[in-house]
Amino acid sequence: MTRWRARAYTRGVRNPPSRLRDSGLGRDLSALWRYRWLPLVTLVLAVATALIIGAVRPGSSEARFRENVLVDALPPLFGPAVLPSPFDYARLATSDGVFARVSQESGVPVEQLHQRLTAEARFNRPEVDFTVTGSGALTLARGWQQTFADAAATGTPDIERLLVQPYARQLDQTRALLDQRAADVAARPDDAAARQQLVAAQENYETAAKLSQSYEIVARSMKAAAISVVGPHAQTVGIGSTAGRLGAAVAIGLLAGVAGALVLDYARGRRPFAGAEPAPIDARPALRRRSRT
Repeated sequence: MTRWRARAYTRGVRNPPSRLRDSGLGRDLSALWRYRWLPLVTLVLAVATALIIGAVRPGSSEARFRENVLVDALPPLFGPAVLPSPFDYARLATSDGVFARVSQESGVPVEQLHQRLTAEARFNRPEVDFTVTGSGALTLARGWQQTFADAAATGTPDIERLLVQPYARQLDQTRALLDQRAADVAARPDDAAARQQLVAAQENYETAAKLSQSYEIVARSMKAAAISVVGPHAQTVGIGSTAGRLGAAVAIGLLAGVAGALVLDYARGRRPFAGAEPAPIDARPALRRRSRT
């Protein structure tokens, strides 16, 4: 074998045929290009299926939102601070006045609102959870949210007055007791015990009056605003939102198309089997010619 042929043989060993040099990624890309119509078809079918499901599914039967009421008020001059709690606002949200306004704006009877609308408060949490069920729940939830915000802004002073009613009743009781003690002293002016009881009743009345007046000032200065923590949203029934369904359809369609293209390529024998052995290479050493002396 001449030196030129030996050099060519060496190049053949170092550079195997191009069929064996092709990488798996290159073959996969070639198969995808050959069957490029298949991913497009599966993508169109998946998106169409997602749109059809969204069109034929029934309207959401439940909607939710969450509100937090922020109260700005002066501290009382006398007595402990008394402020409305989330439970008070949950009762306000389901009161007859709020339901009457929601019924007027939505056209849904009040009797149905009592069954479809619920407001729930929990301990150690400032928010109130609102739930609306039935057809058109999302529209009804939006109207209820606005109605509750208006009621909280205007009705917080009344809630405060209801909370401090025990102090108002205490003022009435101390006034009645003071009148009775004054009548006893008038009937028995020389009775020292009666005069002492009159002084104690006078002090109790003054304390109750200060408390009642202090809480009335707090109620008049109160300002409340309902803040939406979670806006009204529909609770879907296991099929997700439109954007979610379309995203899932695109992903599934593309994956199905790619997998189908590779399967077709295997089925038609367009790529070698994984266990196929390469062609044998003649590894015999090249013979060098003996140089003439």
